[in-house]
Amino acid sequence: MDITEPEKVEKWVVKTFGAVECGDPRRTDRLIKVAKALASNPSASLPCALETWGETLGAYRLLANPAITYEQIISAHWSQTYHEATQSSRTLLLADITEMDYSTHKAVKGLAPIGNSREDVGFSLHTVLAMNPQTEQLLGCLTQEPFLRKLAPERETKAQRQKRERESHVWARSVQHIGRVPANCQWVYVADSGSDIYTFWQTCEDLGYDFALRVAQDRVIEIAPEDALEDCDEKYLKTLARALPATAARFLSVPAHEHQPKREVFLQMSFQKVHIQPPVHGDCLRKADLVAWVIRVWETDPPQGQEPLEWILLTTVPILSPADAWEVVQWYRWRWILEDFHKALKTGCRIEQRFLQSVEALWKLVAILTPIALRLLLIRQAAQQAEEIPAAQVVSQDVVRVVIHLDPRHREIVTAKQLWHAIARLGGYLDRSCDGPPGWQTLWKGWIRVMYTLEGVHFALHFSSS
Repeated sequence: MDITEPEKVEKWVVKTFGAVECGDPRRTDRLIKVAKALASNPSASLPCALETWGETLGAYRLLANPAITYEQIISAHWSQTYHEATQSSRTLLLADITEMDYSTHKAVKGLAPIGNSREDVGFSLHTVLAMNPQTEQLLGCLTQEPFLRKLAPERETKAQRQKRERESHVWARSVQHIGRVPANCQWVYVADSGSDIYTFWQTCEDLGYDFALRVAQDRVIEIAPEDALEDCDEKYLKTLARALPATAARFLSVPAHEHQPKREVFLQMSFQKVHIQPPVHGDCLRKADLVAWVIRVWETDPPQGQEPLEWILLTTVPILSPADAWEVVQWYRWRWILEDFHKALKTGCRIEQRFLQSVEALWKLVAILTPIALRLLLIRQAAQQAEEIPAAQVVSQDVVRVVIHLDPRHREIVTAKQLWHAIARLGGYLDRSCDGPPGWQTLWKGWIRVMYTLEGVHFALHFSSS
């Protein structure tokens, strides 16, 4: 994905949305105009981004048109990501659910309760992003499903519950929608404890997916005698994991999370091969056990006032050594990219501040904004991975001149690292020796400032020559 000047933005938009089949070429042209405007200024409202009432009205009509669906708009991006994922021997599928809150826009038709209150309304969004673990390159969105939460009927019986479509089914639907894993590829589904669902695991098994997820339930297990690493007669998964002695330890950096500051933690680690037994009374596709490896990492001496970190993970990827286990732990840590993606949608693209007439129209806007939100994250990735590349290979010389003019600390900018740090400072990044690398929000704010200044320079040159 290109993340540079306006002409490259237009090229990226045509590549991303040009193949969308809307039933009429004029609708596709309109979609490209809307996407280009939002890609150039993701946080702007539709009237601000599109500038004229005619263009804004055209965008509203596009989003309200019942002949155009959410799937039609985003399917081209899904296909592009799928193709990228097939080029690697191993791909991680990072998945999570977030809730979009429209409690201040209750006039939107079709919203449903979210959270723990019947007063809060919105919709849920399940997203699966593809990532190459070798290059740490984010490839795009493989599938995504916006859905409405349906409250359980009062006095519902167990039989009625098993027949009813439930929110937890979204996990299995995601791999069913993507389809069977291509030959010679290993796709590993990485998720939090919400995916601790036996029918989902069996669906992954049927379609050729591995998984690495956080355990929620203390399931019944068996251990084959030849697989036992220690004398242990525990029969439950989490209980066993906590009984295993540490086999390795290392320091890991944990990012800021839920009002917890970023910190370095010293983690112990253990692992064990297990046979997960199917639930006796719960849902399962067939009564068969599942072979997997449980990994536990835990903190023994947290700072005062901090909860000790503990992850109990389950994976179908064979763990033959501590190095294999640490690799799975790293995969789980990359799941935090989903939180950045959700922040990019909500903060960078302001999806929760957009007022449209129906939830279906909002979903279509999500289909447009999802690739744009991923593009915001790629700014940070470009800043971190291309530090010593010459700046002239990343942007035009005009951009470099504008950055030098706006940030007088530089008389020249040679490397991409110098370029991105200067751009981030224009967006509020302090760039102190104790600071980590710049995030996508400061990079994007700085980039928008550079683009507006460059646009003014081009206008001035045009007026002076006319």
